[in-house]
Amino acid sequence: MRNSRNTRQVDRLMKSILCGLVLALALLVPELAGVSSADQSLPTAAVAYRDGKITGIYETTFQIDYKTFSFAPEIVLLDRHGDPLKASDLRVDIEVKYHLLKGSTDKIDQMILFLPE
Repeated sequence: MRNSRNTRQVDRLMKSILCGLVLALALLVPELAGVSSADQSLPTAAVAYRDGKITGIYETTFQIDYKTFSFAPEIVLLDRHGDPLKASDLRVDIEVKYHLLKGSTDKIDQMILFLPE
């Protein structure tokens, strides 16, 4: 009788440990794969971005899908990981996500460049 009681207690303990391991593993798998919640969303994800492709670059302007734009003075230019970039990083045929300055139809205040890796 005493032996079966101990066996049940050990079984419950083992089940608890197993559940804890499964939960810990579920939490660690994204970290082991190099995926974090920051990688899953774009920088400043609260902003509504438009998609496009750089189709032309000129001295003070550039084109996205053949429409001419320029940068707002306070431009935020980032790569897909959220690292800052310079305007000189623009290249034709690069995919971008961009946000227009409030009240403007051709001034971009935020842009994410999807540079080849």
